Amino acid sequence: MSSFTLRHLSGVAGAVLVSAPALAQVSPSAQTSATQLDPITVTAARAPQPLSAALGDVTVIDADTIARAGQSSLADLLQREHGIDVATNGGPQTVTSVFIRGANSAQTVFLIDGARVGSSTAGGAGINAIPLSQIERIEILRGPASSLYGADAIGGVINIITRRGSAGTALALTGSVGYGSWNTQKADIGLTGSQGMWNYALSLGHARSDGYSAAKPSEPGGLYNPDRDGYKLDTASGRLGMMWAEGQELEASFFQSRLNGQYDGGAGFDQRAIQKIESLGLASNNRINSLWTSRLRAVKTVDDNVSLSEPFPAFGVTGRAQFRTRQTQFSWQNDLAIAPGQELSLAAERREEDVDSDTRFNATSRNTNSALAIYRADLGVHHVQANLRYDRVSSYGNRTTGGLSYGFDLTPAWQLTAAANTGFRLPTFNDLYYPGFSNPNLQPEKSKNYEAGVRYRQGGATGSLIAYHNKVDNLIQYQGRATVVNKDATLKGITLTAAQQFGATSVRGSIDIVDPKDNNTGEQLTRRARQVLKLAGDHQLGAWRVGAEWVLSGKRSDTSYNASIGAFGANETTRLGGYSLLNLTASYDITRQAQVQVRWNNVTDKDYELARGYATPGSNVFVNLVYRP
Repeated sequence: MSSFTLRHLSGVAGAVLVSAPALAQVSPSAQTSATQLDPITVTAARAPQPLSAALGDVTVIDADTIARAGQSSLADLLQREHGIDVATNGGPQTVTSVFIRGANSAQTVFLIDGARVGSSTAGGAGINAIPLSQIERIEILRGPASSLYGADAIGGVINIITRRGSAGTALALTGSVGYGSWNTQKADIGLTGSQGMWNYALSLGHARSDGYSAAKPSEPGGLYNPDRDGYKLDTASGRLGMMWAEGQELEASFFQSRLNGQYDGGAGFDQRAIQKIESLGLASNNRINSLWTSRLRAVKTVDDNVSLSEPFPAFGVTGRAQFRTRQTQFSWQNDLAIAPGQELSLAAERREEDVDSDTRFNATSRNTNSALAIYRADLGVHHVQANLRYDRVSSYGNRTTGGLSYGFDLTPAWQLTAAANTGFRLPTFNDLYYPGFSNPNLQPEKSKNYEAGVRYRQGGATGSLIAYHNKVDNLIQYQGRATVVNKDATLKGITLTAAQQFGATSVRGSIDIVDPKDNNTGEQLTRRARQVLKLAGDHQLGAWRVGAEWVLSGKRSDTSYNASIGAFGANETTRLGGYSLLNLTASYDITRQAQVQVRWNNVTDKDYELARGYATPGSNVFVNLVYRP
């Protein structure tokens, strides 16, 4: 879908928002009371269950939280959650890394509606091209989950669930328009509903910003360009379901985004990266009988990145580099209620990876066939989940992973938990075959994780204390002249979380103490802090809601650019200072359906770095007008 079309639809969204308050006919001071329901998660066991019943370290970010996020990017939203650290190469449009419990960014599996997205060349996913406007909720599963999702889930899994309609709901229109610092403009419009046997959802969005310089003048590799580095982002997603009989549904879905973002690669040229993410899926959800549910699904995803940098014809450098990953995924999962309080899920999967690039690789495809079983039991005060998965990879043979989690209810409010899980990660095509920067003899990473914790949940109060130890063998790392090798690492840490509702006031906080260490050198793994404190709170006062967020992060390390060899040297480690950030938020309910939001990020205009030499946003403000029925 063209940017022209989306911009005009964004204009329609603005017109709808302006007229919405007059149509609502609800007093701004009217308040509603809602029963606090236990959220549902599907990621922790690949089947729906109450969040309170999930034995893993799981977070569900719901639609209300996403809607109140203002202009925040997906990375910003994730960074507010415990156990997660984030780094960018100079803005929301640039390469973004997400570290869960100190694990590398490529050790996290990203899903859109349960299907993998990401690059088989670079590893990880282009989350900078996934806007919050298309997301209904986000589920975060921390810790190794290869026994559920296969390769690469050593740090955890992030499942992004897009908007959808449901049977029996009327047509509902949503939208928002906003403006902020650096001439940042965002607009989106969406509709959901149902008619007869059909349910549907469609969302469209457009965003642009002039941005700020991605690199700092002090950047050691000479990449600084004093121009502003902005972006344009166009997105669309949709879903159509047909309930052709009770408990029988066919479903089609799509997701598409295109990010045209600038970055700094040296003065005198406008460097850009065009990131596209696409997903197209078909599914059949069938309740065979009261004890058996089946889900058959086929999904194709694309991660396409084109970089446009300065050409050097004399050296045969065109200035254009493209890396496209296509993944075709098939799955058939059957959920069986085998006894009261006991469920068994059996699944078979196939994943086909294909790579297209301007760079010549010795191999451009690989396939993975998988089978897995998940057993869950809630037996009084005892709770168990056991996972076993077998993956056969065309280039690496067989991999078997497992997981066992146990929970014991000390009281209705207190629970003890313990878990052991294994995981693995395959080398990317860049790791194995990129000319001059690869090692075809790399071994897959392997991990063993042990953790124990205590959780509290009663009324409006929740809390947890979790300690974990994740040993990673054959960690894939670059060193020297960009040589890639296998090393060993240990990721261990403690996480403390707490949240409390005091009437109209809510507060929450977390402390992470992480030790992500290279066992060969004893050095801290780069771009992730060892200590992070996060606090947030908000208060509802009539039609007003005001809030604050505070992050205190410790020091981190990074690898300096060595201009003499034109590479990142392994022994040229630099230290990045700690920092504190204060964000303020406010919203006003114009009507029950319409709201104006204000977000002021980095109130004290803190100058800090998440990656060596790359800029981070100074003090900035965004104002958003939202309509949600």
